[in-house]
Amino acid sequence: MKPHCFRGAAFPAMVSVFLVSCTPWTVRPIDKSGADSGQSRPFDADRYVDSIWNAKVLPAISGGAVELADLLRPASHWTSAVLVKGEGRVLRVDTSSRTGLLTIDAEPYDGRPDAAIEIGPVIRGTTLRDALPFIQFSQFVNQLQFAQVGNALNGRVSAALASFPNRDLAGSIVVFSGAAEPPSEGGLLEIVPVTLAVKRGRP
Repeated sequence: MKPHCFRGAAFPAMVSVFLVSCTPWTVRPIDKSGADSGQSRPFDADRYVDSIWNAKVLPAISGGAVELADLLRPASHWTSAVLVKGEGRVLRVDTSSRTGLLTIDAEPYDGRPDAAIEIGPVIRGTTLRDALPFIQFSQFVNQLQFAQVGNALNGRVSAALASFPNRDLAGSIVVFSGAAEPPSEGGLLEIVPVTLAVKRGRP
């Protein structure tokens, strides 16, 4: 919340009255811009994400992602967003909506869809934010800032995917890392990619 500042000729008189009648209180000076000098600058989610992307996000995924095959095992029971990596054969590229998807078949290849990778331009949800262990709600002033971080992370992914060659990929092998959350019952596991590349073109 931005601080409220008094302006105008009446301000010095008001401060004088305040100091005389309420001596136990501390009044912080107001700088020339009218902002409370004791307050930090407004939270910038994009700046925050830029500061952690190479330093924390990429190392966390590189060192902590689980294999997609492990998540797909029938005995696998996971209840929250996790970091994931793997590869798969592209079965279908669906760009009919702004939340584009690559449907992939993981090894051993059987022609059946095992997961879908979001390719944007819209990245939905807060999967990536929630899977990163060093981002916690308690770090932020309020829910708005926490939500802004999720949006900024999705925006960073979307910008990187803008140059990804998503046409004519059916049959290609892609390698990826990113985040996923448990799918709904009967639904397909969806992955928000942080890295995505074509490992081998279609046969």
